Amino acid sequence: MCACGQPLHYSDPQLQAHVERLVRELGAYLAVQIGKRVWLVPRHYIALHGLAARDVPTLGFEEYASEIEYED
Repeated sequence: MCACGQPLHYSDPQLQAHVERLVRELGAYLAVQIGKRVWLVPRHYIALHGLAARDVPTLGFEEYASEIEYED
């Protein structure tokens, strides 16, 4: 299912296969950081709908952390 509530609705089977491979290899979610806030966004949602930073806080995705720490 897509996070929008519909079954996965790819129009291109090759794109769907590619995203499904990414999900198997890297996980179903991508951590998206905007400012100091981080959300877990489903890869299928991004592939099907795109993602605008201004919309992320209102889409209902799980807020993961207040900030991801990166090591140098």
